[in-house]
Amino acid sequence: MIKVASAFALLLAIPVLPVMASAPVKETSDTPVLATDPLTAVEAIYSDDMKPSANGLPMTQRLESLFLLERDHLEASGEPIGRIDFDWTVNGQDASISMVDVTAMDVPLRDFGDAAVDQFERRIVTARFMNFDSEQIIRYYWVKQRNGWHLDDVTGQGEDSMTWTLSLLLAFGG
Repeated sequence: MIKVASAFALLLAIPVLPVMASAPVKETSDTPVLATDPLTAVEAIYSDDMKPSANGLPMTQRLESLFLLERDHLEASGEPIGRIDFDWTVNGQDASISMVDVTAMDVPLRDFGDAAVDQFERRIVTARFMNFDSEQIIRYYWVKQRNGWHLDDVTGQGEDSMTWTLSLLLAFGG
């Protein structure tokens, strides 16, 4: 069973997220994090030791830019809590994670109906788990770019069937 810190810890990490991502933004680190397999990267988020965290996932420039906008908004407003007030990897502020099942599905860029000629350049990795006594489903949408796999978006759904999309929360709030 995994214990996860409150969302406050995630909010403190938001300014670090873009720096650790590998999208081509001037503020990124010199050593980008490479995800050779999105399934393995997501499984690592929900491993018992929670390392690496979602903070180190490589992101597309689009998603990283949204995190940068959120960071700038927090700095300019002086507000301690931004548009995301929960830990999006567990769909909650606190977590006790159990019964984790992570699966991947390739989404063909071209669907000719023949696996030999289809090009799989997109992948959806789905994490299903229990957070305390509530079933959660988090979907990670990955795209393969010239320098490896990058996270492009995340959606979440809990037992209440309420869904959210990370990019929309970052852009418009919730």
